[in-house]
Amino acid sequence: MDRVANFFPGNFSGGYTFNCLENFGRSLEGLQLVITTTAQDPCPASRTTPTIPADTFVQAFAGAGTTGPTTNPNLQEYSAFAQDEWRVRNDLTLNFGLRYDLDLIAQPPVLNPNASLAAAGIFTNKIHNDHANFGPRLGIAWTPLGKKLVVRTGFGIFYARTPAITVGTAFSNNALNVQTLSFTGASIPQYPATKCGAPVAAASCAAPVGGTAGAPTIYVFETNYHEPNVQQANLGFEYQIQPSMSVQVNYLWVKGTHLTRTRDINQQGPETPVTVGFVGSTRTATVNRITQPRPIAGFARIEEFQGSANSVYNGLTVQLNKRLSQNYQFLASYTFGKVIDDTPDATSVVPFSGDDAKMVQDPLNLHGDRGPGVNDQRHRFVLSAIWNLDGYTHSLHRSWRYLVGGWQLSGILTAETGQPYSGLVNSDLNTDSNSRTDRSPGLGRDTFNLPNFVSLDPRITKSIPFTERVKVQLILETYNALNRINYTSVNTTQFSTATGCTGAVTICLGPPRTPFQAPLSTQLNFSPGSRIVQLSGKITF
Repeated sequence: MDRVANFFPGNFSGGYTFNCLENFGRSLEGLQLVITTTAQDPCPASRTTPTIPADTFVQAFAGAGTTGPTTNPNLQEYSAFAQDEWRVRNDLTLNFGLRYDLDLIAQPPVLNPNASLAAAGIFTNKIHNDHANFGPRLGIAWTPLGKKLVVRTGFGIFYARTPAITVGTAFSNNALNVQTLSFTGASIPQYPATKCGAPVAAASCAAPVGGTAGAPTIYVFETNYHEPNVQQANLGFEYQIQPSMSVQVNYLWVKGTHLTRTRDINQQGPETPVTVGFVGSTRTATVNRITQPRPIAGFARIEEFQGSANSVYNGLTVQLNKRLSQNYQFLASYTFGKVIDDTPDATSVVPFSGDDAKMVQDPLNLHGDRGPGVNDQRHRFVLSAIWNLDGYTHSLHRSWRYLVGGWQLSGILTAETGQPYSGLVNSDLNTDSNSRTDRSPGLGRDTFNLPNFVSLDPRITKSIPFTERVKVQLILETYNALNRINYTSVNTTQFSTATGCTGAVTICLGPPRTPFQAPLSTQLNFSPGSRIVQLSGKITF
């Protein structure tokens, strides 16, 4: 049994979003930021209102809920597991088991009495607890050729915990305990105007100077919420080539079901197609816009935590393993894999912020986000090896062994294809109030890939024994010995709103200020930089 204490304070300090660097500079007192702009830059349109440089402002306010701004969104987890093994015959073994998981999520204490919410079947004081989380397991091992060949296969269902951050958000952001308000245009509060937040009481909490309190955003769980689970199956062969060498071939299939996502359900169709034009081109495209008013008046977004996302992974791994003999060992592994999903993510909990990038492009068309997952990596090769030179010095005199003995060479080579990303537009093309997920017209999700990643990390070790119990090791190791630049992120904005399109178009797009796919960051073994060489020592006794 686990008891999980949950604490997420929320966005009580507020945050501004700017559509370009120049507008950000215009908001800083005592700082003049001069940037050359072009017709395709989104900044010129905002120069008509120089006192409103920000694009949006979002802040959470303490509300008048019956429990105040403090809630207790905790949960208890219970699990039971039974397993047995049956040796059918000498060359065939079965393992089978059953696991049961029960997660009891505390119920939110406050019901928002809004009649429109009740009519739509939306209740802020209910989270469905899933009581049917049975996870069977089955494993089979078969050795048809004695010890030379082993065939293994298995299947299991595994349940995941409901993310604590979603529970905490549903407890607090119900427009009573906490109200999350967004401001745009002339309603945006001007820094350094006084902002309001916890622990200021709701009665004395006025809207920021220059701001007009708009409709709040709330978070709820879907009525029939199910906890996420994966079904996993594998089939593998291991064959002994030599006494110290074996080859393995393994296939892995993993299907994710009821994966958590955040979806704005306060939207309604039908969507209206509009024409998009491009600067310097006569070609056009069509995007669908949500033009209808929000069906539940009095609220901006109604963000619902749903178990409606799915994923599937297929992977084939070939591995050659040479165990230590004749003074060397190595492990070489190649994986060919593919991930397809429809944008599952359980951490989008702050509206009109960077969290919006984790949501689907169109809340009325979830299937439109089906495509390569963000962690889709088609090819990956890893080689690790160790070579002990000390094994060749046994015939030498002891004094010579101190000099030429004790050396070990090792290293890791990693080569993999880049992960996918989408080409985006820095505008809310479909007018769903989320401008961070709008892809370039006509393109699917994650249709581009980062450059390939290659890294070689060699290491040389010299061991010097002083006594039977005391030994000194001198270590010289290099990270990214090839001094290769591995890009981990690029500019994903493919188009910006612009002027100068020809023809009858509703939206005009042009190139962004920063070129599309321009490198933004690099990575070297989880640390930025180029080749790293370091020398270290170690004493064992």
